[in-house]
Amino acid sequence: MKTYRKIFVLALVVIFLLLEAAVLVAQEKYSVFTGKVLNVRLRKWLDVEGEDKVVMNFRVGTKTVYKPQRYPAPGERVKVEYLTQKGVPVGYTVTILGAK
Repeated sequence: MKTYRKIFVLALVVIFLLLEAAVLVAQEKYSVFTGKVLNVRLRKWLDVEGEDKVVMNFRVGTKTVYKPQRYPAPGERVKVEYLTQKGVPVGYTVTILGAK
């Protein structure tokens, strides 16, 4: 009976370590893009023009955090933290820096 208890405790420890390793591997670094808002389309896409005239289209949604808590207006400067998922940049945090 004591052998089964040791195997059970060892299995729990291994499972716990595997779960912790999965969390550490899943952490990704956000990319940052700063520029001027050109357009907000259907509250799902945010078009931002960078300082070097490159336009990026970010997918935004209900989980996107806006600081302050509102949609940016065209012409305002923003900083977007995003990850690329399936080839599409998805904005997670949009910080409004003000008008330029």
